[in-house]
Amino acid sequence: MKVVVAVALACVIGIVLWTSLDSGLVAPRAERMFSLPLLGLAAIFGASAWAATMSHFPKRAPLLAGLSLGVGGYALLRLFL
Repeated sequence: MKVVVAVALACVIGIVLWTSLDSGLVAPRAERMFSLPLLGLAAIFGASAWAATMSHFPKRAPLLAGLSLGVGGYALLRLFL
């Protein structure tokens, strides 16, 4: 169940980022370039997910892992789409 939550959240985050940055529906399209801020956010969310598994809040780990996968995956995929 935790994996399903993380994957579903990653897909939702990817769709939201695509809609706001690259679709042209909400704002003008962003330039296609490597995004260090998005990868930095993914690293922060990934570290937070790891820390959540080691602490007294393991229920937060799938949420943070999904955020990390969504933001990081989108940062890498936007170079090729």
